[in-house]
Amino acid sequence: MNKNFILKLLSVISAVLLCLPVFVSCRKEPKKTDTTDGTTAPTTEQSDDKEGVWDYTRDPSLPDFATMVTLNDSNLKQDFDKTGRGLVTVEQYIDGDTVHFWNYSRTVLIKARFVAIDTPESTGKVEPWGKPASKYTKAKLEKAAEIALESNVEGESPLDSTGDRYLAWVWYKPQGSDTWRNLNIEILSDGLAMGKSTSSTRYGTVAMNALTSARSEKLNMYSGKKDPIFYYGDTVELSIKSLVMNKSAYNATKVRFEGVVTKESGGGIYVESFDEDTQQKYGVYVYGGFASLAPKFLVPGYRLSITGTADDNENFGFQVSGLSFSLINPTDDDTKILEKDVVTEPALITADDLNNNETLENTLVRLNDLKVVSIYTTHSTTDSDGAMTLTCTSQDGKTVTVRTVKLTLEGQTVTEEYFSGKTIDCTGIATTFNGKPQLKLFTLADCIIK
Repeated sequence: MNKNFILKLLSVISAVLLCLPVFVSCRKEPKKTDTTDGTTAPTTEQSDDKEGVWDYTRDPSLPDFATMVTLNDSNLKQDFDKTGRGLVTVEQYIDGDTVHFWNYSRTVLIKARFVAIDTPESTGKVEPWGKPASKYTKAKLEKAAEIALESNVEGESPLDSTGDRYLAWVWYKPQGSDTWRNLNIEILSDGLAMGKSTSSTRYGTVAMNALTSARSEKLNMYSGKKDPIFYYGDTVELSIKSLVMNKSAYNATKVRFEGVVTKESGGGIYVESFDEDTQQKYGVYVYGGFASLAPKFLVPGYRLSITGTADDNENFGFQVSGLSFSLINPTDDDTKILEKDVVTEPALITADDLNNNETLENTLVRLNDLKVVSIYTTHSTTDSDGAMTLTCTSQDGKTVTVRTVKLTLEGQTVTEEYFSGKTIDCTGIATTFNGKPQLKLFTLADCIIK
């Protein structure tokens, strides 16, 4: 072989080898987000160039299935729960296929489950395309000029299998429009729900056509792409302090942490842990969902290992949800009981601490010598009926709000007279409501009347 050829070949090989480290160093690493405590949190893995954003606009050339059915809008000024048809107003957005409405006379809260559709979960557990479906429903209804509910059975208002939610077709008029749009069908047509007994409903033919179109057009959950706001990465192990001090960084991330349960509330628990560096407790609300085994784990005094999805939820605030439970052969992702009968003492705080120290949120605290100066009692058809808001004054003249659940004594509902004008010591959870700090009181045993 020609000597010059060999030398040229060796030089080419050498050049290639020298370039390899450059190629390796240019490999795209997963992006991370800086946190306030010096750690890093992974960002959501995405399927396209728009990271962490779901931005959908329907192709105007596609059929408008939402207007292919018609609402009988005569005499809508009536209560849906009595007649099966009527105007409503939104009380709370839950997820893509569940919204709570007030009936026309504002006497009954209608927990409405949308007929014929099933959107992915975004509360008790978090599934791909659940958050986009939830955002979609809220975006349509919050800008509506009018909203009406209609039963699937004329003149009736049946409940679903839970016995707590009404089954309904949801109609809305956009601002500046005289046309009623069927939101159930619209959600199907934009590929954000699966069908649920769809063909057998009163608008079954159009609803099935909408679902078929979404599949053929490969829209959203039928696109074959990843949900851009769902976290597909590995579980991040961290402390409660790191989680709550960096909410935006860990939003939508699957996380694992340990903590002690202090209170149970609304199907969830308040969990806290002590940080040695700051000598302070940090807490988080964890929603247990509707799993049958959840009550066996979500017990005050239990120290748990919890794996779930961190969710800075626009409807419920920051929480962790999507828990799983197993009594036999639990996996790493299942909630585990590490210890029972752990004694937790509330942190003794001042009115200034409650009102100004945001790091106390969701932890067990105690405030002494509060003078009750005024009381407001909630009257409604919801679980809040009978709950009270106590406006109190501390010894140094600061205002403190104490919010109770519905309290009972010897089987009777506790009323305003029990607290009026009294001085109290209270143990409860430091929380916020509409951005304002408050102490949440769960039992009379946690309140001493002086």
